Amino acid sequence: MISRRLFLTGATAAATALTYPVWGSALSPAASAAPEFCEIALQNKSLPGTVHAYITGHDATTGGGWALLRADGSVYRPQSPATRLTPLPVDCAIPLNPAGAAPRVLRLPQLFGARVYFVRDGRLDFFLNPGPALVEPAFATAADPNYGRTWSFCEFTFNPAQLFSNISYVDLVTALPIGITLAGDTTHTVAPLPAGALQRIADGLTAQAAVDGHPWDKLVLRGANGQVLRVISPQNAAGDNPFRNVFTSYVNQVWEKYRSTDLRIDLQGGRGVFTGRVTGDVLTFNGGHTFTKPTSMDIFTCNSGPFANNPGDSDDKKALLARLAAAFNRSTVLSHANQPNGATAADYYRNPVTNHYARVVHANTPIGYAFPYDDVQPTGQPDVSGVAADGNPRRWTVTVGS
Repeated sequence: MISRRLFLTGATAAATALTYPVWGSALSPAASAAPEFCEIALQNKSLPGTVHAYITGHDATTGGGWALLRADGSVYRPQSPATRLTPLPVDCAIPLNPAGAAPRVLRLPQLFGARVYFVRDGRLDFFLNPGPALVEPAFATAADPNYGRTWSFCEFTFNPAQLFSNISYVDLVTALPIGITLAGDTTHTVAPLPAGALQRIADGLTAQAAVDGHPWDKLVLRGANGQVLRVISPQNAAGDNPFRNVFTSYVNQVWEKYRSTDLRIDLQGGRGVFTGRVTGDVLTFNGGHTFTKPTSMDIFTCNSGPFANNPGDSDDKKALLARLAAAFNRSTVLSHANQPNGATAADYYRNPVTNHYARVVHANTPIGYAFPYDDVQPTGQPDVSGVAADGNPRRWTVTVGS
């Protein structure tokens, strides 16, 4: 399982277009196009030893094929290999200057569904499958050569409309704190993970496992020395769906409540409020938009069962999906019949049945996505997802270290 990569087209863009103006509502067709290139500054702020970066993404100029940026600033576009798991034949590691030194500055082309990786005291192994398809590092698979290494990433899409970036904890949290500053028409800054946060997150999930009996502690992955390597999200948990029953009782309560009570979801941005009721086992909103009962993994992934992102769905259905999935992850849909504007961040994760991974991550990080639709926010309330976006990007600084 990988996180909801930032393609900003189709389901993702439509489902969240009214959550953040940068996804469409503030960028009118008459808006100036983003520049073809943007400076990217990669800086090691505080980490001793060596740090390398990798930049991967899909190149729109070649129909969406994979592209990687090399240390000399050139773009490498891999060819399809003859066999699976062929090692990447070109070294695309970008060495950073020592801790506290000036950033490494390159020219960033437009890429979508892209990532900036950092790895400390080593390199990352990338592979190719026929297609070509880039096989990126796996964080929960012990057989992956990257498993025991200390690495992390942030996500971005740079297209003709904007550069959109975020610090994502949708898949995992690691000991490498990443921060971003985007300079364009305005300056946008997202703070990195605080010192000691990874251990506090691990301790919080271990404590939660003792409270409710669900295997939250198994989300903590440790190295050979017992130190915490990373904490992964429930959607990436190994085994036979160990979190399949987390939300079962909560979903049943929600379905019973809204048999006789209206659930009202504001699509925001002037698109109106949709009203839903449960009949049988189906939640139906005006306009004929329907949702069957979600399972726990539907809620954690935000992209299966009734929450699957189907390209053929209407923009209204996708916007309903985003807000409903967010309300389930935050456990506000039972307590607040008006979504998302009936609740504030102080109301999130208050029910004993909730996405405790997201709860603990947010309790120990200043900002950042903890599940795919964490960018849903009540109108006028602060962002909790760690987004930096600009339609006229000039310099994007990505730092590692505190």
